[in-house]
Amino acid sequence: MSEIRARKNESETAAGRSRGTRWGAVSVFMCLAYGAAWVLLWPAIQASADLSDPVGNPGAYIATVAMMFTPGLAALLVAVTLERRRGKAILVALGLAGFFTRRGWRFALAGIAGAAVLISGSWGLGMLFGWVQLDPEHSMAKELIVRVTGEQPPMPMALLALLQLLNLPIGIAITAIAAAGEEVGWRGWLLPKLLPLGTGWALCVSGAIWGLWHAPAILLGLNYEERNPLGIIMMMIGCVGAGVLIGWLRLASGSLLPCVLAHAALNSFASYQSMLFPPFDERLVGPLAITGWVVMALLIAACVLRATRLRQRHGSQLGRPEVRNTELFQSPGERLRD
Repeated sequence: MSEIRARKNESETAAGRSRGTRWGAVSVFMCLAYGAAWVLLWPAIQASADLSDPVGNPGAYIATVAMMFTPGLAALLVAVTLERRRGKAILVALGLAGFFTRRGWRFALAGIAGAAVLISGSWGLGMLFGWVQLDPEHSMAKELIVRVTGEQPPMPMALLALLQLLNLPIGIAITAIAAAGEEVGWRGWLLPKLLPLGTGWALCVSGAIWGLWHAPAILLGLNYEERNPLGIIMMMIGCVGAGVLIGWLRLASGSLLPCVLAHAALNSFASYQSMLFPPFDERLVGPLAITGWVVMALLIAACVLRATRLRQRHGSQLGRPEVRNTELFQSPGERLRD
């Protein structure tokens, strides 16, 4: 009888979670974000533009940057029209309330460090397997410089790469503007709406939605040079992994700042690979490629292990906010809510 009662309680809890998810608002949000992305990139798709060549296709590149703001704008429209939010309630709905906090800054630094680990780990595995070679003098960046200027770089590429490394903080700050456009939608508005499913499911589903949103950019050659369903599926897998990690920063800190800076750091570090390596198979090597999947799995496992240890260490004290917010998988009553 006890087993039957336990199963009944579990089914009732699952049903309650499903009822708690506002699927109507989520559906409208997805239609707006996806629709705007396709509208922006459709002319480039029709013209067979190539995002791997931003110099030859500046219009497609600019449209892709503009696309990054569509999730945030979609979330704003849903919050104002469907949810009838006004004033400060809009900031709360978008995850912008309490944006700059001491805890948020601490987790932001952790997010930037995590992005660096993901990038360097994915490159390291690629070199270990022989899929990519460290060779700045034959790098993609050097090819681009010669193509645009018709001349050799004014200094050795290794030195130029070092100088570019010193400029990465500036690159992260600039990239954070566009990354905020995405994060307001994905982790600011969408993730809390999916939390009634359970934290683990919410992180994975929001990551999959994020990955599928990239479909028009994938068809333009973004990341994998696979302009087909395989490229879209690979992007979804990568975004589920990255979404779990970035979403964990949101839940653990209670702030959207770590998500924005981690996302910006990931994009900035990933672009730095053109300074170091000759052309390689980006399906195999990269933060959202196969080597990146391995590193993300290890990072997620580390987060789960940390959460498990916290749960064992604190026991009944999990009701305390500073404890419950650092857990990856939380109980329904302890989840982040808007």
